[in-house]
Amino acid sequence: MIHQKKGSSIIDVFLDVQDERSMRNLISYARQNELTDSEVLSLAVGLSQSGEVINILEGTSLYDIPSTGGPTSLSTLLCPLFLALTGRKVLKLGVPGRPAGGIDVLAQIEGYNIAPNTNLISRWLQNYNYVHFIVAENIASLDGKLFRFRRENDAIDIPSLAIASLLSKKIAVGLSHVGLDVRVSDFGNFGKNWNEAIRNATRFNRISALAGIYSQCFLTDGNAPQQPYIGRGESILALQKLFMGQADPWLEGHVDTCFKMSAMLTDGRMNKYSISELADYFFKNVVLQAGSKKSFDQIASLTIDGHKDTIKAAQNGVLKIDLKTVRDAIVAVQNRCSGAFPDPCGIILRKAANSYVSKNDDLCTIRCVEKYKKEFAESLKAAFYFVPQPINYKDLEIITNGKV
Repeated sequence: MIHQKKGSSIIDVFLDVQDERSMRNLISYARQNELTDSEVLSLAVGLSQSGEVINILEGTSLYDIPSTGGPTSLSTLLCPLFLALTGRKVLKLGVPGRPAGGIDVLAQIEGYNIAPNTNLISRWLQNYNYVHFIVAENIASLDGKLFRFRRENDAIDIPSLAIASLLSKKIAVGLSHVGLDVRVSDFGNFGKNWNEAIRNATRFNRISALAGIYSQCFLTDGNAPQQPYIGRGESILALQKLFMGQADPWLEGHVDTCFKMSAMLTDGRMNKYSISELADYFFKNVVLQAGSKKSFDQIASLTIDGHKDTIKAAQNGVLKIDLKTVRDAIVAVQNRCSGAFPDPCGIILRKAANSYVSKNDDLCTIRCVEKYKKEFAESLKAAFYFVPQPINYKDLEIITNGKV
């Protein structure tokens, strides 16, 4: 009881004071003591109330599939489209990703409104099934403030705080159904291995139920590249390839995983999609939020034109790709450029992890502004190395909390 009271006191102080000291104390406490379920829920509710709580279309079920973060997955861009195809209403409130979260990618499109007011959100959702926007001063602002502080102080990978942050955004917009893409990796936010991730996913479901939200968690292997396009412009290029029917089997396989996650959240009742339908729903959202299809196509074109350099295999062998090194290399360049969501660099993988490669094979192509290109390429080389035999990557695993 003393342990719980102390934690609650720290949470209460943070929610009341909201300064750097209270954030630092909260992080320090959460590192040393696992918050109880009630404490996590209390923090999530407090974060959700730091702005307008959206109540749209009373009695309507609202859906989303967020993620725990990690490079190469396009789930936060594709899953909303699959959900919208079924007629579900999708309200997606996000924070900036590393290196290319869903909102970061959409923000590249000229005119795309990532920070609408609540009246506009309500009107958009009445006219269409999918709206995507960012934590701002008017919605879950304290979650955004704490998230930035956690990122600046290397505190993203504290599971209890990650759960509270994820849930705060879902509570703030009144979601009823949540599917969480838990990207399990050595550098993941929900645990460093599969067993830790299962435990934290189960906990997420348990606390979601306390908040009156039906949730499922989808464990995907974040140590393995999900698809080859890594970067903000590269994600747009991947979508263009998909919509034009030019996706390779690697990208197609990832799209199918996103479809499976979306189908499970809708009780498995989802007809097979067509690419034209998927593209239509994407561009309907772009136009709805004042974006430009012409800009989308221009970004894709500029991105592919920028991929003029390659990294080649130094030897024969079974390839391993360190995605943390890839992420850190991209983010390091992004952080040195101006703008809210700069897009100075990215990579396209030419070989998959676990594939056998020969010396001088192209491992990836790179795009980078000239100023940082040499440094970027050198940083990336450390991400590619060789192992004696293929690694046993995990398949998609689903954890559910049952109906509430």
